[in-house]
Amino acid sequence: MVASSRRPTRILLVDDHPAVSQRIGELLAGAVPDAEMVSAISGEEGLSLAWTQPFDLVLLDLRLPGRSGIEILKELRAIKPLLPVIIVSSLPESPYATLARRAGAIDFVTKSALVQNLGRVVMSALGDRAVT
Repeated sequence: MVASSRRPTRILLVDDHPAVSQRIGELLAGAVPDAEMVSAISGEEGLSLAWTQPFDLVLLDLRLPGRSGIEILKELRAIKPLLPVIIVSSLPESPYATLARRAGAIDFVTKSALVQNLGRVVMSALGDRAVT
């Protein structure tokens, strides 16, 4: 049997609540078998990681201490314009979804919808990349 040389799907989760990150990480392990999740607890930490490491997708919380997810998204677009970013929030979709998409997010997902449909959301965002 030949080992695959393909690297794992790398997902950056930027959320200031460690319990949320842990839960999403657990769900991700079951939903996307080749996924590797890296967590950041602030927008600045997320930007630093995105600048120095390769990622296939970013799940970015809308409400972060200091600067909003929308502000962080705009900076991510400047350093990695093709990196898919999904804004995640416990707030209802409208009008935040429109703001997120205008800033360059590929999607806006409530945290409850993300937890219920994590595999589908990730697979949709990554297309063929997430399929093992």
